[in-house]
Amino acid sequence: MNLRESLRISWRSIRGHKLRSTLTTLGVIIGVASVITFMILGGAFTEDILGDVESENAPVMQVQTQTSPEAGTGIMIVDSPIYTESDVAAIEGMDDVEYVAPIGELPAVQLSNGTESVTGGFTTVATNGVRFADSDLYDLQAGETFSAADEAVVNNQTTQLFDANLSVGDEISLSFEDGSTKTFTVSGIVDEDITGQPVQPAVYTPLEPHYNTTIETPDGEQERAYPSLEVGATSLDTVDGVQENVLAYFENDADARQLKTDGDTIQVQTLDDVVDQVSGIIDQLTVFIGGIAAISLVVGSIGIANIMIVSVTERTREIGIMKAVGARKRDIVQLFLVESVILGAIGAVFGVLLGIGIGYLAVSMLDWPMIYPLDWIAIAVAVGVGVGVVSGFYPAWRAAKIDPIEALRRE
Repeated sequence: MNLRESLRISWRSIRGHKLRSTLTTLGVIIGVASVITFMILGGAFTEDILGDVESENAPVMQVQTQTSPEAGTGIMIVDSPIYTESDVAAIEGMDDVEYVAPIGELPAVQLSNGTESVTGGFTTVATNGVRFADSDLYDLQAGETFSAADEAVVNNQTTQLFDANLSVGDEISLSFEDGSTKTFTVSGIVDEDITGQPVQPAVYTPLEPHYNTTIETPDGEQERAYPSLEVGATSLDTVDGVQENVLAYFENDADARQLKTDGDTIQVQTLDDVVDQVSGIIDQLTVFIGGIAAISLVVGSIGIANIMIVSVTERTREIGIMKAVGARKRDIVQLFLVESVILGAIGAVFGVLLGIGIGYLAVSMLDWPMIYPLDWIAIAVAVGVGVGVVSGFYPAWRAAKIDPIEALRRE
């Protein structure tokens, strides 16, 4: 029996049981559609989060300590203050370094503006004003960066915490864990919304005299130390060279090298590195969720196998007649395999269309860019066909083993 005849007979059988065939392919359709939908959402989320960062690349790098969790995968940021003033001075003296901005968090628990107060939902960061004056990452929308001890730069997202927008010249009060309260004058409003996504409200204060965390250096002296640094290069052309120099310094000469805990690593990451890292994490999460959704493909394959076994039982007499007129075992196997492959292929095709449709509606509602996962679409079609082959193999083999004499006796 040639393939064309097998296709004709198989399609006739499928059309003869429309409802049963539809329900059989439903599992494959749901499985493939789920996988495609999650891949679209994952790709769109990645593009939405990181697209603006890539388009607004800046010669800036972040120095921070990272560690791997004892269980599971991924990374964790370590907030231990190990980067000393000596480390800051050494990096500032390197070629092509525009600025170094130490970053240290202050333990503020309450933010007040006039009669309004908020507890939690914001961070208080001590740094130097050059971070906002020279960095391409931040847009100083109003006012100027701070230079005096009693002034602060306030992230524009902080205005969402109060009924009235904060503006230059306003006075705000910060209450700290030790019970003290300090008043600051807003010198400028900064926009650091570089990813297109909401950022946590933050108040930025000068290092002096508010940040006083110190640590004993390997030389036995007490120096102020910070949990992270921001380093700016003079241009995008020099950022790779600066990154290599800073890494070499922390691997060989830095105080931080001896102060960090065993198992921790010092990372010097540019925006490109952050993009790659975040993309990898999102891709892993997307594949994991897609894998869970693909479990329905197993259900779909069981459905196809079940319906093919039923079909073999129903068509036992037909199989006997085919064998009696000269059909070989491989002809019978081919006939039932073709039918199961058709069901799997139909499920894959409609699953892809449904997945693209749901994904398009979802990203449109979320205002994310539409990403077509062409590789996953090809994989989904291949899986659908593969499901048909695998689930149809046993019923086809079972049909080929039927004794034609016993089959002809079947009513």
